[in-house]
Amino acid sequence: MIKKILFPTDFSATAQNAFRHCILLADKYGADIHMLHVIFPEYEALDLPVMAAQATKEKAEAARAIMKSMVETALAQVQAASEMERLPNIQADVEIGTPGKLIGEIARREGADLIVMGTKGEHNVLERVFGSVTTAVIDKAPCHIWIVPEEAIFDKIDIVAYASDLQEADPYHIWEVGKILEPFSPVIHCVHVNKDSSVERAINFASLGAFFEHHAPALQISFHPLSGPSVEEALEEYIRTYDVDMLVMYAPQHPWVSRMFRKSYTKTMALETDVPLLVLKK
Repeated sequence: MIKKILFPTDFSATAQNAFRHCILLADKYGADIHMLHVIFPEYEALDLPVMAAQATKEKAEAARAIMKSMVETALAQVQAASEMERLPNIQADVEIGTPGKLIGEIARREGADLIVMGTKGEHNVLERVFGSVTTAVIDKAPCHIWIVPEEAIFDKIDIVAYASDLQEADPYHIWEVGKILEPFSPVIHCVHVNKDSSVERAINFASLGAFFEHHAPALQISFHPLSGPSVEEALEEYIRTYDVDMLVMYAPQHPWVSRMFRKSYTKTMALETDVPLLVLKK
C-alpha cells in the first residue's frame, strides 16, 4: 500500500511538472505527500560562523515561502485540469545537507512508501559519468522511486513495460508491479533484451510466461523477447513502437565495490527515458 509519498524538489520547471504527477498519484492512492527541499549549508571564514548560520537560515526561510507558493499553484493547476476525489495532505520540509544522500535518509525516517521526483532530459557529461541526484537516490532509497521526465504528461497508464533480466525474483517483481499499478489496471508487457541470443535465455523467458498463465491468470500480462545493439536502444525502440506509458525496472542492491565496475541499465534509463520510470527497490 502506498500511503506516504516523498517528493524532493529543487523548484525547477521539471520539479513543478513532477509535482503535478505526484498530486494526482496521491489522489489515486489516497496518500499523503511529504515535500522536501534540501539546501547546502553556507560556509564562511572560520571567524564568521554566525554569518554563515544566518545565511543558511535565510535560505531555509526563502525555500519555505517558495514551497508554499508551489503547492498552491500546483493544486490549482491540477484541480483545473482533472477531477480529483480528494486533496492530499501535504507537509513541506526543508533540510540541510547533500540531496542524494539525504533524500534516502528522510524516506527511511519518514517511512515513505514511494519517492516521486523529476529528471531533466539533458544531462551533462559529468552527470553521465559520475551520476546525478536521481542516480544517487536510486542507490540509496529504501523504497520504490517514480521518476518523471521533464516533458512527461500525466494522462494514462494503459501499457507498462517491465524490463526483465530473467533473475530468480522476477515473478515476484512482476506480481508486485501489478499490485502497485492496480489503480490504473494496465496491460503489462514483460520484455527481455537477449544480448547474447542464447537458447537458454529464450527458454527461461518462455517458462516465465507459462508460470504466470498457470499462477496469475488475472494479470493482463504478455511476454516479448527483444534484440538490439544495446539494452537501452532496444527498450527505447519498444517504448516508441508500442506506445508504452511507463517503464518499470528493478534496481538490485550491489556491494559498493561491484557497483564501481557494473553498468546499471536502470540508472542509464533514468537519465534517458521519455516516459515515467518506476524503479523497484528491494
